[in-house]
Amino acid sequence: MCIGCELSQQLSSCFSQAVLARAGTTSRRRVLQAGALMAASAVAPSLLKGDAQAAPANGKADWLFEGGTILTMESDRPRAEAVAVRGREIVYVGDRRGAQAWVGPATQRVDLKGGMLLPGLIDSHVHPMVGALLRSGVGLKIEWQEREVLDAIATYVKANPGTGVFFGQGWNSNLFRAQGGPHRRDLDAISADRPIFFFSSDGHSGWANSKALELAGITAKTPDPPVGGYVRDQDGQPTGYIREVPAMLPVINALNLLDPGTYGPTLLKLLRQFSAMGFTSVFDAAMPFGQIPVFTAVQQLDQKGDLPVRLHTTQVVTSEDDVQNAVQSLTELRSKFGSEHFQISTVKVVGDGVIENRQAALLEPYLEPAGTYGRLAISTDSLVKLLRQCHQAGFDLHYHTIGDASLRQALDALATCRQAGQDPKLTLAHVQIVDDADQARLARLKPLISSTGIWCIRFQEVEKAIGTERYSKMFRFGRLQRDHGLNVALGSDWPATYASGTLGIEPMLNVQAAILRQPPPPLLEAMKGSLGPNASEPLPPMQDAFTLNGALEAYTIAGARQLGIDSITGSIKVGKRADLCVLDQDLTRLPTEQIYSTRCMLTLMDGVSRHDARQAS
Repeated sequence: MCIGCELSQQLSSCFSQAVLARAGTTSRRRVLQAGALMAASAVAPSLLKGDAQAAPANGKADWLFEGGTILTMESDRPRAEAVAVRGREIVYVGDRRGAQAWVGPATQRVDLKGGMLLPGLIDSHVHPMVGALLRSGVGLKIEWQEREVLDAIATYVKANPGTGVFFGQGWNSNLFRAQGGPHRRDLDAISADRPIFFFSSDGHSGWANSKALELAGITAKTPDPPVGGYVRDQDGQPTGYIREVPAMLPVINALNLLDPGTYGPTLLKLLRQFSAMGFTSVFDAAMPFGQIPVFTAVQQLDQKGDLPVRLHTTQVVTSEDDVQNAVQSLTELRSKFGSEHFQISTVKVVGDGVIENRQAALLEPYLEPAGTYGRLAISTDSLVKLLRQCHQAGFDLHYHTIGDASLRQALDALATCRQAGQDPKLTLAHVQIVDDADQARLARLKPLISSTGIWCIRFQEVEKAIGTERYSKMFRFGRLQRDHGLNVALGSDWPATYASGTLGIEPMLNVQAAILRQPPPPLLEAMKGSLGPNASEPLPPMQDAFTLNGALEAYTIAGARQLGIDSITGSIKVGKRADLCVLDQDLTRLPTEQIYSTRCMLTLMDGVSRHDARQAS
């Protein structure tokens, strides 16, 4: 190994240790060692030799980036001084001197101005397809109380007379507790003759008036699905409070919420917001209805060259009824849809619900209400069957697990497949509560993990539901990533996350929360006390906080591995696609408490500018 590469590797290692020192988990000696190596790198730029194709005689680079910190996410060359792009590929990674051979009269030279260049960011679990639909409805704010929510709906209904459907999203699922949850009568008082339906802020609960229930055919005789269901009055009639997507689907389908004429432009506008945050790849973790028109709209965007991100999506399993034909349905969808930047190659299993509506599956009962456990969506045998079928067909399996019982089911199924000589690709999404025995199994079995930075904070309603002991064992990823080599990716899970609007998508907000395990100021302000009185304190255990390097890896190369595109993106390396994002601040020099303030100035996907805010700055 050359001395430059060795120095780079030591820099990367010691920098990670320096970040850990903020949490008191390493020695002052390691921090000083990191500082010494950084100083050495500053006076020895010749050690950062170029990794490049020879500059062609017939052309120069289209882009050249220099003048700031460049983190490559490549272990053998973690840093560089300059990066050149020609066409859709990265053609040079190395020192500034070597980069000059690529400069021509048409080269766009980007002075980072002391900021940072990263690989294009990857949101490894998010819901833009559903989110685009929700943004076309009425937007409520998660911090609003009951009266504010009802007044906002009433104002909108009054301002929009006619015969159409009223729908929207954003109410806090912890509201209306005194009456057992939201009730149809409150919406009926606003409009009894037009259907009204609202998703909660986390997307896991719905609220319908009597007209919407009538159109959907939901009555006292309607059975609950395996996960979720219809809250009922003492006489057995549905109250209009609906838990989880499987139970909401009859309403969604009956109200025909998806308008193909307006959906495509709404989705494009939303995806451009992802580009403006630095994202170049996105994993849509479920579009449970309207797949044909939605997928058609996405494919048309890509065919016109308008799709600003690589978009991967799934075939969803929410119950035993979906298991039999899931892989066949995915195969058929894949034969009809798919383009250069739009892929469907994953089965998504919604293994359980969420803690907030008591549908997450637990090994021990909830404390509030006492004696309930939540439910698993499918049997372990069915999950084993799906894993084997996906493995044979070349598909991935993405498994939603919030409760410790659903996690145990996933690990049992994976272990069964491994014992039979099969190694299916399994990503565990969320991984909120983990029993100690299964934490050790995670380290041994090493499935892929995807979770959310701003979930790694205190939320009083969750602690009330499960108790302090389990609450103190949530989102334990840091040591799995650092000490056991698990591939841990980060995604926003928007719109099923904290805060209104698109704040929850912001990657630097999530990076800071993953490191400090506390809500950054914009999130704390947006939630306006709804997180609880101790929200600003760190969520234990702090040993499982991410380092800065770990969080950035989770938003880049780890996400690329999850999506199976790490051969073309996720890191800055010659021959990979030019998926890049420029940040206005150097995260390695910024106090951790200020990371959230960092903004994306320029985003390239396939070497094409998808967002450019440099002139506006």
